[in-house]
Amino acid sequence: MAKIISFIVSVIMFCFPALNIPHVKVDDTKFNTEYANVFVHGLAGWGSYTWYNDFLPYWGMFGGDLMQYLNARGFECYSAAVDPTGSAWDRACELYAQLTGTVTDYGEEHSKRCRHDRYGEDYSSDPLIDEWSAEDKINLLGHSFGGATVRLLAELMANGSEAEREASGSDVSDLFTGGKADWIYSVTALAAPHNGTT
Repeated sequence: MAKIISFIVSVIMFCFPALNIPHVKVDDTKFNTEYANVFVHGLAGWGSYTWYNDFLPYWGMFGGDLMQYLNARGFECYSAAVDPTGSAWDRACELYAQLTGTVTDYGEEHSKRCRHDRYGEDYSSDPLIDEWSAEDKINLLGHSFGGATVRLLAELMANGSEAEREASGSDVSDLFTGGKADWIYSVTALAAPHNGTT
């Protein structure tokens, strides 16, 4: 009997968050950011570049597509799709490539040390956003491991990577040159493992 009750409680706990909870009325006139919002999923997540995101959006799941909901209310929102099981470094490099519409460059030093290809997916024909610069800043929002991803991207944008600059010389990706902290307006982490995980 205890197993049956435990099973029923587990099913209820799993399904309840997925139910379509009524929407809360929000006064969206109080939000004054003019910059795009880029959402980054956590471990085992997905985003707009993933085919099944149209059927089951990571941001909203069974409750509806949060990106559509926010965009319909005047917020410019995008859902990135980085490696669901990759390292924070690889995910930050993929996010940068999606945002800039370039080929993913994991860096020469990193790719040799971690024994994988230096280059990955090419987003030049399908960038996530149209413009990204110091004038066209973005707000980064990361859920779970996405929080670590956006923090690392912000760090690389600000300071780059000395190891990558030394290893690549003139062939270094702009991500690793730094000096672009002003391209990011804000970084928000939702339930992110900032102190690591076990």
